[in-house]
Amino acid sequence: MLRFIHGADLHFDRSFEGLTGLAPAASQRLPQINQEVLANIVEVACERKVDFVLLAGDTFHQSRPSLKAQGELLAAFHRLAAAEIPVYLIFGNHDYYDAQRYWFDFPDNVHLFTSSTVTSFSGTGQSGETYEITGFSYQERFESKNKLKEFPPRGSAVYQIGMYHGDTGGSQYAPFSLGEMREKGYDYWALGHIHVPTILSEQPPILYPGTPQGHTRKETEAGFVTYVELTPGSCQKEALPVASWLWQKIRLDVGHCRNQKELLAFVEAELTSLVIERPAFLQVILDQVTGDNQTMNALANGEVQEYLNQVLWQQQPPRQIAKLQQAQTLTGKNRLPLPKNQVERILHLYQDPEIFGDLLQELALHPVAGNLLSKDEQYQATVLAVAEQLLATDFLLEDEE
Repeated sequence: MLRFIHGADLHFDRSFEGLTGLAPAASQRLPQINQEVLANIVEVACERKVDFVLLAGDTFHQSRPSLKAQGELLAAFHRLAAAEIPVYLIFGNHDYYDAQRYWFDFPDNVHLFTSSTVTSFSGTGQSGETYEITGFSYQERFESKNKLKEFPPRGSAVYQIGMYHGDTGGSQYAPFSLGEMREKGYDYWALGHIHVPTILSEQPPILYPGTPQGHTRKETEAGFVTYVELTPGSCQKEALPVASWLWQKIRLDVGHCRNQKELLAFVEAELTSLVIERPAFLQVILDQVTGDNQTMNALANGEVQEYLNQVLWQQQPPRQIAKLQQAQTLTGKNRLPLPKNQVERILHLYQDPEIFGDLLQELALHPVAGNLLSKDEQYQATVLAVAEQLLATDFLLEDEE
């Protein structure tokens, strides 16, 4: 058996975006959060006694990471070295590799893919079984080539693993075909670049673990690395929570509040009693808000948010309002905001016939439905068009901040 951690898109030196009106103590805590996430990854790797850790690109957010950030990452790698855990690391579009940018030598347990040419590392796991890990790194901001063409066929090792930072759409980030990836015959593909945990294929496993720590209010599904147990012909996966702080969206109907006192008391009670597993940044959407100018101004200028955040910081686990807003009403219907680029990415993903086909596997086996599907050549296009229309109707599509 081979055991490993698959992480990606750590963006270790990224600041948190869109955070205003926090309690002063919370603001002081922000710089520590990324360090805590890194410590959590090291901890779960040691607890699970893994054979190695895979980091599939964009470990840093900046192409020129600061000396401080480099030192903190190297310290984590040294802790893994003390536990005799190797690290295999590729560089993505954010932290594309340039040796001159690094102040330190990486420890011997860290194996870097430093070239845009596909290369491989070989090793032996704790069970005595051999493995080979193949990948490449970005050496500039964009990579327009389909790098899969350079990946060799499966070798003689017991386990063959591919590391790939890119996506199936567009042309700037090593675009690839799911079918071509499957044809390589690898046991596992460790992907990076997409921040939302996404499984493209179960057999063989081809997946994005998502970013371990969300840095914006859009990243509500972030917070995990993937723990993998491989045996010949099978794979067991588990999403392990490592985020220090989560992002959560809360919607409250305040239409029954008759005045500002009731509104404030109700919102405070709801947020202090909220059950959360770990500290959280909250996007709070208020429905059916009514009140005088004083109430509306206090909501709009951040006065209410700042007061509540002082109270919420005292809760365990602490929580902070990242954004307090009133629901927008369009055409008589309240609509939740949704990132426009996330919708476009998902719709583009399911334009791949193989990925779309995976969704219909069970339906295709039905004697009647399967026959109808086989005759309707426009079914995929029709479904995606209807999905896009429904999303535009039911959600308020927003550009990224």
